[in-house]
Amino acid sequence: MTKASVTILALALMTHGRASPTSFRAAAPVRFAAHEIATGLTGGYQVIATDLNRDGKPDLVVVSELPDLVWFENPSWTRHVLARGLTDVINVAAADLDGDGIPEIAVASGFSTQPDQSSGIIGILAHGTDPTQSWTMREIDRNPASHRLRWYVDRDGQRWLMDAPLAAATAKPPNYDGATPIYAYRAPAWKRELVASEEFGVIHAIEPIHATFCDACLLTAGFAGVHRYEHVNGAWTHAPIAAGNPARVPNGGSSEVAVGRLSRATSANGRASGDDLFLATIEPWHGNQVVIYRRSASGSFARQVIDTTVVDGHTLVTADFDGDGVDEVIVGQRGGSHSVWMYTSGVSGAWTRTTVDDGGMAGAGCTTVDINGDSRIDIVCIGTATANLKWYENLGPARRD
Repeated sequence: MTKASVTILALALMTHGRASPTSFRAAAPVRFAAHEIATGLTGGYQVIATDLNRDGKPDLVVVSELPDLVWFENPSWTRHVLARGLTDVINVAAADLDGDGIPEIAVASGFSTQPDQSSGIIGILAHGTDPTQSWTMREIDRNPASHRLRWYVDRDGQRWLMDAPLAAATAKPPNYDGATPIYAYRAPAWKRELVASEEFGVIHAIEPIHATFCDACLLTAGFAGVHRYEHVNGAWTHAPIAAGNPARVPNGGSSEVAVGRLSRATSANGRASGDDLFLATIEPWHGNQVVIYRRSASGSFARQVIDTTVVDGHTLVTADFDGDGVDEVIVGQRGGSHSVWMYTSGVSGAWTRTTVDDGGMAGAGCTTVDINGDSRIDIVCIGTATANLKWYENLGPARRD
């Protein structure tokens, strides 16, 4: 593949959970125009989109190894500082807790891949009169190796801040043996609540979802595979979904997870029907495989590997980029060619891979959002080795002549 052209690769599903390139075929992929927002973001790791100044436009908060936690104002992309002097920030999550139209931001800092060397500080950032000036942070807890933060809303409308440490406080690499906790908090008391789980070793991703098979759930991806959690009637429920890559730890399980749909069909509540949903994962931890799980009539998920050529896969998101009611899958790899790829579902279990960025983005974190208000979903990614932030403008499908 070259940077001068977009290569379209049909990845046909093979037996025994493996896939290999089989043929090239014509297609009409969605076109993207890359816009670089910032460079010099050493160790770029995560980006989230949220409106921080009440102008109706999504701004971008970025996590990197820089000493300042910063955000970029849409559309000028002026750089502002949220907080100074934080060390080893690893994750942020935004939610408007007080209803003033500007979100508060949860921050996990003091991270280390050696849990016994991690302070795991959890804090809540709040804005002052001018959100472009530094925000104030309230520390709410400390959990060694706090790694992933997400806001989760249960069936009763209660909002929880979920904290998934990378591994148990006493765990050691590479196997990170031990039971891994998941914690939940609610404002204003921010009392720590332990979520009952069967996780072991690394938990790499958590993601809230709303679907017919899981009305208001939190999915996790890690050494134990993909699991689901839900807060119902005052208690946390748990169930495994898929074991992930079948190899032994630390090469087993899953690393990233997202939900997508394969048709316009919806249930009575407007959500995709269970038969039309799929789970997409990267496997194993920081792995090489892109995997699709289809839900069967019995409720189980069948594993289908659609690509095995990813190098250090670290981010995966789903969205409907061409407006046909079917979601595509975006994957970023921190290693290899430093590329961002899009996978589009086709007939007979085949998926088409197209290149969004070839060589210019060591994708550690991507998100999907309509950046410019044209009603098309765009992509935003931050790169580790490339130390940059880009948004990829959705120009719609290419014309077929």
